[in-house]
Formats: sequence, C-alpha cells, structure tokens
Amino acid sequence: MPTENERKDVQKAMAYDLLRIFEANPDKTYTAKELKELIDAYIRGTAP
Repeated sequence: MPTENERKDVQKAMAYDLLRIFEANPDKTYTAKELKELIDAYIRGTAP
C-alpha cells in the first residue's frame, strides 16, 4: 500500500505529464470532451 507521500508524488507526476502534453500544442484550445479523452488516454497509457 503506497504511503501518502508516494500518492502525492504520483499525482504531481501525472499533472506534470499532462502539462507537457498541453505544452506540445500551445495554440490549441481544448473542449471539455477533448480534455476528458486526453486524460483517459493518459490513464490508459496511450496519450501522445
């Protein structure tokens, strides 16, 4: 069972990874549906 600090580290890493994905296309505007699909793809391990 992960500790609270380990869980926080994983959450921060996920947020950082998602920021890097968004920074890849700085001029793109995402719809709520696109954000959901991107986060789903990230969780499944299929994000760009």
